[in-house]
Amino acid sequence: MVSNSHPAALYHLRKVTRIFALIIIALIVIGFFLPIDYRVEREVTINAPVDEVSTVMLQGDSLSKWMFVKNGQVDVFDGSLKAGSRVAISYSEKVGQGELTIVDLSGDSVRFDVRPKPNVNLVHNQIFLRPSAGKTSVQWVIEGKLEAGLLGPYIAVFANQLAGKNFEISLQRLKELLETRH
Repeated sequence: MVSNSHPAALYHLRKVTRIFALIIIALIVIGFFLPIDYRVEREVTINAPVDEVSTVMLQGDSLSKWMFVKNGQVDVFDGSLKAGSRVAISYSEKVGQGELTIVDLSGDSVRFDVRPKPNVNLVHNQIFLRPSAGKTSVQWVIEGKLEAGLLGPYIAVFANQLAGKNFEISLQRLKELLETRH
């Protein structure tokens, strides 16, 4: 006598698919209550005066050395960045070209926008330079809203970890670039 286990298997499959459907619905509902705002902030202290950090940070031959771009780099250029300056961001893959635009320069901060790739929202960045006993505290901050549909709130929750790692790499490179000059 052969037993037929198909009804039991179908019952278990139906049960599993209903559980997955409930999980997906729960994630969608939770996503509506999560914020789409994000703020990423990292800081490093560099053993160099503010004016030297500011000068090196904005130089065409050093910007690409310290600013980390995953799978790409900021293009090298002649001179130094000023308000309104634009620099291309090139990638090793064929994903299009990004752009970095200096919005404002002051003695203690640099505001710039980055469009990582074509058709991607601008990311507003600000770097603050604060003097402290011959050293400089460099603080990099971005904040904004992630409007990426249903995934936006979840991406915003993890933005600090995702973008923060890139900031840490960049700031460490800037520190090494400046401190090896002395």
